[in-house]
Amino acid sequence: MTGPSSHESPKSRRLGDWFFQCLCKGAGLFVVGLAAGLVAVLIIQSWPVLKGAFQYRLLTSSNWDPGGEPPVFGALVFIYGTLATSLIAMVIAVPLGVGAAAFLSEIAPPFIRRTCSFLIELLAAIPSVVYGFWGLFFLAPMVQRVFTFVGGPNNAAGQGILCAGLILAIMIVPYITAITFDVCRAVPRSQREGSLVLGATRWQMIWTVVLPYARPGIIAACFLALGRALGETMAVTMLIGNKAYFDFSLFATGSSIASIIANQLNEAAPLPRSSLVALGLLLFVITALTNMTARYLIGRGSRPKARTGRTIAIESVLVVDKLPERFVESATHRRWMRLVNRLMTAALASCLAATVGPLFLILGYIAWRGASAIDWNFLTQLPKPAGELGGGLAHAMLGSAELVMIASLFAVPIGILVAVYLTEFKNHRFTGTVRFITELLGGVPSIIIGIFAYAVLVRPFWTSTPFGFSGWAGIFALAMMMLPIVIRTSEESMKLVPSSLRQASYALGASQWQTVLRVVLPASLSPIITGVLLAMGRIAGETAPLLLTAGGNIYWPRSLDDETPFLTRYIFEYSKSADHEQQRLAWAAALVLLSVIMFLNIAIRLVAGKRMVSAARAD
Repeated sequence: MTGPSSHESPKSRRLGDWFFQCLCKGAGLFVVGLAAGLVAVLIIQSWPVLKGAFQYRLLTSSNWDPGGEPPVFGALVFIYGTLATSLIAMVIAVPLGVGAAAFLSEIAPPFIRRTCSFLIELLAAIPSVVYGFWGLFFLAPMVQRVFTFVGGPNNAAGQGILCAGLILAIMIVPYITAITFDVCRAVPRSQREGSLVLGATRWQMIWTVVLPYARPGIIAACFLALGRALGETMAVTMLIGNKAYFDFSLFATGSSIASIIANQLNEAAPLPRSSLVALGLLLFVITALTNMTARYLIGRGSRPKARTGRTIAIESVLVVDKLPERFVESATHRRWMRLVNRLMTAALASCLAATVGPLFLILGYIAWRGASAIDWNFLTQLPKPAGELGGGLAHAMLGSAELVMIASLFAVPIGILVAVYLTEFKNHRFTGTVRFITELLGGVPSIIIGIFAYAVLVRPFWTSTPFGFSGWAGIFALAMMMLPIVIRTSEESMKLVPSSLRQASYALGASQWQTVLRVVLPASLSPIITGVLLAMGRIAGETAPLLLTAGGNIYWPRSLDDETPFLTRYIFEYSKSADHEQQRLAWAAALVLLSVIMFLNIAIRLVAGKRMVSAARAD
């Protein structure tokens, strides 16, 4: 690179660096302000319930009757639904995810490992409204057949606590698998080799060496998955049945915190709205604590205690001691161990198949139902009233594209500036706070962000005059969801740029802002683009926050000051319709949305390559 221009004085370079530092610091403090505003709004909006006579009934009563005299806001039934569906999901997803990760890490050949890792990433990228739509028409009828076979009731065509728990299990298992795979691969090779040299089979090595060593990371993965399950909105709303009563049967329908907020917040009167926001505050606290615990365990697990060769040998030899003495050093023992090894290898392979299998079921079923529904009218026309044929969702596709693109225009520059602040000004006193808040925002359920945007831009809490639904409110919610993803991926990308490149730039007389703009950012551009595409794919399938902000109409989007149609709303609403034409449009919309998400994820793979910035090869 070339040095600074000759007319640039040292004073102007210092002024430029100071301005650049203030800009990056301002972006970081803006993120902190967003988080503080989120918490403040939740507290302010829920205060009428928290300070009044309803505060105890909120957590002790199961009677939810906002229109009663007096009104009763007992949330136990929603808390139970949230916990029950999450528990079912964890019971199913944890063994499947850990088993699939162990197979990929220790047994699978490289081709299977790469292919299945990509498939698991695709499974994690499917929007929750698509999960719910597929579950409503494919999974719920299968669950009802099981209910009928075992003599259970026909409550809601298979919908209920069990069905919602199953769909949550499918949604969270990719998170458990991906993180567990990473921590298993981080186990030192010497521990594996020490176990195998002492005569352990591959399964014994996995069970007694790899999994115990990776235990902190596995527990952290479970906490992250639990936080995801607790905050899930759309899939649970579509499958849980939305009945506010207690029934501890697996056949029962129910409701969850997120689903009751999504269903009732828009139409709620002031006091019921405060109670719903209080539920949102409770959900925020639970998910925040869950995610902070997971982050702590991941950080702790990334600094394992050093183990000596003697320790490894002792741990490995315990494998043999776990078996009865009559088997040791005998032919029967060796045959038994080989049989157990083959059985457990098959079991781990089955876990992997059960993990990636739903991806093909979802893609295949939606492609089958949606391909025949897409025609020229769907791509160019507006929707028609129920019962009429020939309508389309062109306006919703255009509205979704507008919301995603404009949200990206806001979120990407701010996110990159925050990442620069965290990377290049790492010794500043606020960097730790900004990084912590960023991680906290990344785990906030989308429905909570929707409540925040609703209380600020749709029905402001400081005035009795509502602003109304608008595209700007939806853009604000989507941009807020994008920020943590852009910040984290950009920060990790810039960390990979060798310090030697920075030092060479400074040696040539460049200022700090010149070094960042001309050296650091170009060198890390490829992974940053990957992060941006990942964030765009994440918000492209969002539904819950837009239901509370963007609203929607049946016309072409005219202005962002008005209600703005978006594609996922029609998938959600038409999934509940008995009109076959509206269901057809919903299937077509699901296929279009899924195709966009898959395209973005394939583009991420192509752009990321081996997930390594080109400048990192300079070392």
